[in-house]
Amino acid sequence: MRLLLVPGTSPDRWARVWRERLPDDPLHVVHAGAGDAVDAVLRGDVDAAVLRLPPAGVDAPPPGLPTTLPSTSDGWAVVPLWTEQTVAVVRKDHVLTVVVEVDVSDLAGETLLVPGDDVLGWQPPGVDLLEVPDVPTAVDLVANDAGVLLVPHSLARLHDRKGTAVRVVPDAPGSPVVLVWRTDREHPHAQELVGIVRGRTAGSSRGSGAQAPAPAPRREPRTPRPAPRRTPPRKRR
Repeated sequence: MRLLLVPGTSPDRWARVWRERLPDDPLHVVHAGAGDAVDAVLRGDVDAAVLRLPPAGVDAPPPGLPTTLPSTSDGWAVVPLWTEQTVAVVRKDHVLTVVVEVDVSDLAGETLLVPGDDVLGWQPPGVDLLEVPDVPTAVDLVANDAGVLLVPHSLARLHDRKGTAVRVVPDAPGSPVVLVWRTDREHPHAQELVGIVRGRTAGSSRGSGAQAPAPAPRREPRTPRPAPRRTPPRKRR
């Protein structure tokens, strides 16, 4: 099976579990930008993809996502996996680093760096926008005190730089991560993959490679004990 992953998603644990459950069918993992994942599935380059959708409340896909998104009404299987928390990437000595979590209102007045491969498509009110080519460039600019960047947490870890810090923005919309494939070309082990990425055990997975639970031991019927013989009372003479 061929599985595409967008930046920020890691296949290590999934690949290990796949090898344990399906040793005769290797899982081939490829990587591509979030904007290219849908086309790769449509072309048949991969059997399935783990990709991002726009956050709730965002009407149009941001520039880092495909313009046409997978939908069950258009012949896609769309399996929600998790929603990733949004974080603010700031310079290490930025005033926002004095708190553990940043409120959206705390970002007012900041310069927000908007990368050309942005996957959020959301800006807090009261910020000044500065467009930059991509996320790696934005992180470099953050380290040079040029502004603040909002990204899913895994992208902040992926592009970690010396001199930057990360703070969770709990009231910002998160980035939904889903597993998708075309229903007319469903791989035989698609449901097994769902179980693996969702962390289900082999016994609870619906995939064809799952092991069926052992049947409960059959209890043999108990042989009824014979009723005791009652001796009729002797007649008195």
